[in-house]
Amino acid sequence: MSLSRVQQEEHIRHILDTYGDLMYHMSLSIVGNASDAEDMVQDTLVTYVSEAPDFPDEAHEKQWLVKVVRNNSLMLLRKQKNRERILSEQAKVSVGKDADYGIMDVLRTLPEKYRSVLVLFYVEEYSVEEIAKVLRHSVSAIKMRLQRGRKMLSERYKENGQ
Repeated sequence: MSLSRVQQEEHIRHILDTYGDLMYHMSLSIVGNASDAEDMVQDTLVTYVSEAPDFPDEAHEKQWLVKVVRNNSLMLLRKQKNRERILSEQAKVSVGKDADYGIMDVLRTLPEKYRSVLVLFYVEEYSVEEIAKVLRHSVSAIKMRLQRGRKMLSERYKENGQ
């Protein structure tokens, strides 16, 4: 089905209004800064327009968008040569601010596989089953990542004086 330019623009606005926050938070949890997260949402929309996928329903469309923004964000990290150095510098700067060292700062220091699951579960309020479907892992794998991610988050949070 071919949409006119106006229809396509309206559909993109609808996608952004409906899923923009979800895509942004997913990307932000991976890349760690607002500017890159915004770029990844934009890249995802460009991919959406250029590929013009046809979905049977909104659930499949949402799943595709989450998957693509996640993959785009991970690709960006792979391109950044000094990823570990940047994360450790951010952590050191945040630790120096004592009271400003919040849960999101600690969350960004976790490995991506735990960070993504925690964001989808707690920030976006996905069920374990929905996360398993989106990330294409078993429900038990997602439960284990949630359990390990919570433990790591708690330990790191306590280490930083919270």
